[in-house]
Amino acid sequence: MTHLRDRVVLVTGGSAGIGRTVVRRLAASGARVVTCARDEARLAEAVAGVPGVVGMPADVAVGADRAALVERVLDEHGRLDAVVLNAAIGHAALVEDTPADAVETMVNTNLTGVVDLARRALPHLLAAAAERGRGDLLVVASSAALSQVPPLTIYSATKAGAHGFVTGLRREVTARGVRVHSIMPGPVATEWLVRGRGAAPVSDEDAEGRLSRGVRSERVAEQVARCLTSYWSRTVSVPRWMGLARLGEVPPVDRVLDMTLSRQADRIRRLTERSVARRLG
Repeated sequence: MTHLRDRVVLVTGGSAGIGRTVVRRLAASGARVVTCARDEARLAEAVAGVPGVVGMPADVAVGADRAALVERVLDEHGRLDAVVLNAAIGHAALVEDTPADAVETMVNTNLTGVVDLARRALPHLLAAAAERGRGDLLVVASSAALSQVPPLTIYSATKAGAHGFVTGLRREVTARGVRVHSIMPGPVATEWLVRGRGAAPVSDEDAEGRLSRGVRSERVAEQVARCLTSYWSRTVSVPRWMGLARLGEVPPVDRVLDMTLSRQADRIRRLTERSVARRLG
């Protein structure tokens, strides 16, 4: 099976940014999508008028919500063919400036949520592979997982954990017909920076000045669709050259970065706060 038509796909974090674009891209190819987000009103607005899409308010950082989400997919469609684990939260700051609740939210959303939702979905993906030829699990990780730099140290750690989970899971289930993919975006033009600082969501019309610099989310969504129709498990950087971030962990480059970036910590702190303040207006 190398098409998306009539496949049942769960997408987390579908109300905005990459997730919203992924939902629309998959639905346009005929997939039947169940998606979730924390903000019920924005989720309803995001899925309104998109054929084949069902929205459910859920916080992937909460275990009960994760369980209910998988059950909703099964109640709605009776099966699960693919999962796109996209929901994530970040907090751009030096480690000592990061509030404890922000640390907990990042770990629970970006890592625990990914692992537990994969665990819950896996029996159904294995069943899809046995009955219909394939199942797919895809994690939207980050190029920050490949090389950790401030002010994203904690966020990068959660994404590195998720990427490592993808690698291990791929080695468990490939021979049983489940493809396991990871997408490694660089900077993407979304509200990621300000939402990570607790800013409430705004309408699409008001979001323009809050967007981070980066590639369009459509580029990421296209790679998600390609993975879900690929014969092989894939790890893809978006744009491709972001894969060069791996070089940051290779000696002697890693030692140069250790010294250079640590000397710039105060400057990084100031630039981060200025960037957040500018987008919040």
